[in-house]
Amino acid sequence: MAKLVLSVAIASAVFNAMPGTAATLTTLASFDGFTGDRPHGGLIADASGTLYGMTYGGGDYRAGNVFSLTSSGTLTTLASFNGSNGAHPYGGLIADASGTFYGTTLYGGAYGGGTVFSLTSSGTLTTLVNFSGADGLNPEGNLIFDASGTLYGTTLYGGAFGVGTVFSLTSSGTLTTLATFDGTNGTYPSGSLIASSAGTLYGATGGGGAFGGGTVFSLTSSGTLTTLVNFDGTNGRTPFGGTLISDAAGTLYGTTYFGGANDAGTVFSLTSGGTLTTLATFNGANGANPASSLLFDAAGTLYGTTALGGAFGAGTVFSLTSSGTLTTLADFDVTNGQWPYFGGLIADASGTLYGTTIFGGAYGPGTVFSLRDTGFAVVPEPASWAMLIAGFGMVGAAMRRRRYVVA
Repeated sequence: MAKLVLSVAIASAVFNAMPGTAATLTTLASFDGFTGDRPHGGLIADASGTLYGMTYGGGDYRAGNVFSLTSSGTLTTLASFNGSNGAHPYGGLIADASGTFYGTTLYGGAYGGGTVFSLTSSGTLTTLVNFSGADGLNPEGNLIFDASGTLYGTTLYGGAFGVGTVFSLTSSGTLTTLATFDGTNGTYPSGSLIASSAGTLYGATGGGGAFGGGTVFSLTSSGTLTTLVNFDGTNGRTPFGGTLISDAAGTLYGTTYFGGANDAGTVFSLTSGGTLTTLATFNGANGANPASSLLFDAAGTLYGTTALGGAFGAGTVFSLTSSGTLTTLADFDVTNGQWPYFGGLIADASGTLYGTTIFGGAYGPGTVFSLRDTGFAVVPEPASWAMLIAGFGMVGAAMRRRRYVVA
């Protein structure tokens, strides 16, 4: 299954320029319940600049939907979940070269435990997996592909011990449980996976491990599960929702929702040799509780969001330079969105960032936003590189694009 080349090119009017930064925040869409409610999982985009994502609730059956948002601002529901075909998607979408989308729903399906689905460009929604418990329950994160079209993901619950699994799903429909968590090796893997060219998967669990604060783990293609980090609170706690990303040296980067000096979350790095470093701690004023993935620019600056904190307590967009300077680029104030959560940011070739909030906006149930930061150093590669960041799992990304996938 080949890579779908994705890019974004959206022009929009200024909604709110945050004082003291070079960033301009724009609300591109506000959800009203009927058009969707709480877009948790972030965005992908096609070459025309149309954005695609999912909402947790709302839609025709109040069980969530798949939506598109054109560069001219047209918001369209592509599919609505009704319970039997899945309910309440928490993660985001990935897509293949034919334009078929793949994703998961947290609930619904034949057994109520969530699904894996596909959605063709013509609008045909197909349930590929109904989770029943032993094979996992409640898939929350995004999927990734390998070069053969096999999908990989995690379930929050279920498996042999009830606290989550790692699974694969072949293009012919064979579902395999690759690993089960048991508490000592982690519990509740809520984020998405990334993978090395050797086929080793990397991810995080929100709980469990030696101190109960979650783990970072690896899983080899032969099935060996290894705990790389045990979070203990001081070095972070509960890496929840965000997917790890990697630089060319193989150093992993991520966030924890709690822990650190103020128990308001951290940004961390983890070298291939196993050295864990806290790069930033949040204190409320500069943001609190990061729950989404990070994004690199060409200069090595990290970009991300916090769910809470900032000037209005409604979350922030931040940057973190390689020298350790943490800058708040935007403060959400409810009217322009509230609680950017889980999905993370993507970027276009001009350096404009895009993301979602699960609350706030004109009607309350969330927004799609853009943020133009004049300091963003665009990677000198095809514009599609930004879609290769954590959570969007496109095939063929190389380490030079700061993203591992299975090759």
